Amino acid sequence: MRRRPGRGRLLLLVFLALSILIITLDFRQGSGGPLDRAKDVSAAIVRPIQRGFTAVFRPVGDFFSALGEMSDLREENRRLEGLVEELESQIARAEAVEDENARLHEFLDLDEPWFDTEKVTAQNIGRVPANYKWAITIDRGTDDGIQPEMPVVNADGLVGTIVRAEADTAVVLLLIDPKTAASARVQDTFDTGLVEGNGTDEELTMRSVDSDAKIAVGSKVVTAPSVGGLFPPGIPIGDISHVGGDERLVEQQLEVDPYVEFTSIDYVQVLLEHPPPAPNPFKEDERRQGGK
Repeated sequence: MRRRPGRGRLLLLVFLALSILIITLDFRQGSGGPLDRAKDVSAAIVRPIQRGFTAVFRPVGDFFSALGEMSDLREENRRLEGLVEELESQIARAEAVEDENARLHEFLDLDEPWFDTEKVTAQNIGRVPANYKWAITIDRGTDDGIQPEMPVVNADGLVGTIVRAEADTAVVLLLIDPKTAASARVQDTFDTGLVEGNGTDEELTMRSVDSDAKIAVGSKVVTAPSVGGLFPPGIPIGDISHVGGDERLVEQQLEVDPYVEFTSIDYVQVLLEHPPPAPNPFKEDERRQGGK
């Protein structure tokens, strides 16, 4: 359908004239005119509708706003969880270093004569060869001067002896192994004997002690010098826990509670210097007699 030319311009002029007329009337009538009252009526009608729309759509807006904030909160939680894990890891590492320093400081606090010899600190790495029942592997070896038959100690006392050494590892046969023995003496009575192992479930046994020896439970046992002995004298071994044996026999048997916790050994020290051999009085007599 063909539109008549000029109709649009005519409508525009009519609307402009009406607008000017309404503005003029509103201006002249002031606040009490019919247009002002019409505005009030319109506002009274529209305001409840506006409040209804607000009541309906505000929760929806709040919901979508909360969804956006929840995403931000999740991201913040992930960041904080990562920070907590990192801090916990740092605390665990710090505690491990602190424990390690405490164990190593125990060595520095020792002032025993046997501890003044040249030594190497090593750590138990736990791989026990199958042909040894009660033994540990340490992370030092011949490259560090370690050789078989060298004594091994920790801050508590006698641990055992080196039985095999390679370039960077060595095997320590523990004192609790039945194949191990150490010359020992009761510290306060100077009665001597031989300490032997019985495995982890039993205490050490001290044999070859004179039956007349008056030894009390709780007495301290240390290594004793002996001919060809592997251990320097004075290394702590344990306390007498039981005195027994048949009084009619020449020897009595003692039970010794060891100082070393053999199931939880961490750091040890290998004494690189062998103790000087104790003089053999029988050979000395033979030499003198031969000299005559």
